[in-house]
Parts: sequence; C-alpha cells; structure tokens
Amino acid sequence: MPKILLIIVLIILPHSALAQKSNPRPLGWDLTYTSVLNANHIRRDEWIWKWLGPNYQSPIKTLISDWNGEPIESSILIEHPAFHAGEHITLWLVRTKNHSYHWGLIEGKPPRNIKEPLDPALYDKLFALMSSWEQAKPLKSENTPVGGVPGYMGFLSFYDHGNSRQMLLTLDDFWICETKKCEGGKGGRLTQAMEILPHG
Repeated sequence: MPKILLIIVLIILPHSALAQKSNPRPLGWDLTYTSVLNANHIRRDEWIWKWLGPNYQSPIKTLISDWNGEPIESSILIEHPAFHAGEHITLWLVRTKNHSYHWGLIEGKPPRNIKEPLDPALYDKLFALMSSWEQAKPLKSENTPVGGVPGYMGFLSFYDHGNSRQMLLTLDDFWICETKKCEGGKGGRLTQAMEILPHG
C-alpha cells in the first residue's frame, strides 16, 4: 500500500469508529421525538409538545448506549403518559439472536425500573403484529372523551435489522370509548396487543 494512502487510512479509521460510537440516534430513533412531530406538522401549542417539555430525551437512550449484550436485532419502544397523573411511561422490548427482554420505566422520584426476560416467541408474535400498523389519524376535539387528550398522546418506535421508523399514538390506540363520558368501551389495538405480555 502506498505510504500516503496508508496514512489517510490510519487517520480516517479511528475517526469513523468514533462517529459510529457517538451516533446521536440510537437504533435510528430520534429520542427527542422532534422529527416525527415536525414530520406530522404538529403545532407547538398542542398537548403532546407540552407533555414532552423542553429538551426531552427518552430514558432508554442511556440504556441503548450502555448495551453490552448480544447485538440488538429488533426492538419496540412505547412512550406515553400515565392516565392518572401524566408521568412518562416507557416500555422497551428488545430481541437479540437468542433472547428477548422487556424493560419498563415509570417516571418518578426515584424512577422505577423493571427489566425482565421475555419469551422470544412472544416477542416475535408481538413484533409481527405491531410492526404492520400504520399511524392513526389524530383524534379531533369533538370526538375526544371528557378528560381525554385530543390529537396525539404517545410514540411508538420500531427497529428491525438496521431499519427503523417512528409513529404517533392517539387515545384510541389505548382505549376506545363508547360515549363522551367513556361509559363503557374496549381496549385499543395497543392495549389489546400488549395483553400478550406476562403480567404480575
């Protein structure tokens, strides 16, 4: 190899490795959610922006950065407000070649973190179902139940062998009310899908 070319390679390689390690978008996700909100033309005065607050970063950003297990092959990330107080609820599901995991985080002081192994067959079934979803239309104010949130109220992110996408969630993804006072109803597609996970 010519001497000049060798010098260029030695300069570029460490620089490229550093750029890859400090990737600001773990698993291809914008964990501030600014990109998906702007892509959907969500106005800054809408509820979901206020819920995120200024300079938000998902708590799983650190977990991804510190990951030292088998390489992550696919993943699901759900972030939404708790229905009683609005604190941030984060559910992260991870699939490696041989294992899968379920990690739940609830905002609080101190934060509550739960990490549990998950049956890979259950994960695969859930991922196959949810990754086929398309984003629902925003919930209009006139169709929003009393005490509910119009527009969008959460985020759903997917990663699959190098490909990633993010979408917004509405109240109907969690619960579909029969009346404006939500007297009766049924779980939305997200709630129904998550029933596959073990509880306890």
